Amino acid sequence: MRRLIVVIIALAVAITAGLLFLSVAGLAVPATRELAADAGIGAFLSMMASIFGPDGPNPMVAVAVGGFVALLAALLLLPPVLVALVGEVAGLRSYVWYAGGAGVLTMAIAWMGQPAGERLDAADGKIMLLLFLTGAVSGLVYWAIAGRSTGAGASAAV
Repeated sequence: MRRLIVVIIALAVAITAGLLFLSVAGLAVPATRELAADAGIGAFLSMMASIFGPDGPNPMVAVAVGGFVALLAALLLLPPVLVALVGEVAGLRSYVWYAGGAGVLTMAIAWMGQPAGERLDAADGKIMLLLFLTGAVSGLVYWAIAGRSTGAGASAAV
């Protein structure tokens, strides 16, 4: 039971660290910086007015928000949870597994969204690197909190 609590707390902190890293480091990539500028405070306030307005949410806004939330969940929640699950079951203690696995999985999820046969340009490559690093940060934070004590010696370390 104690181990489960440690794993849940570690995942919550790791996912938060990934979100913070993506938010801050995303400003260094021109494509994401332009997206942030386009979706500024005015667009945010307009979206909130549409959602909570007297007529109820606009279906297009609801679909867009739902898609954005699903994308964030796929990129920020799924990789650290899957890597942690496999690491816990297999008793893996290596930071390479947690950081590398979460990084590769985050990048792979974005890669699967690319059209078949289309080559990545420099901007796409930077975004893929940003997503790899986001997953790696999440995995490394998870490892620092819970992954180091996974496995046979876990009862002595925790």
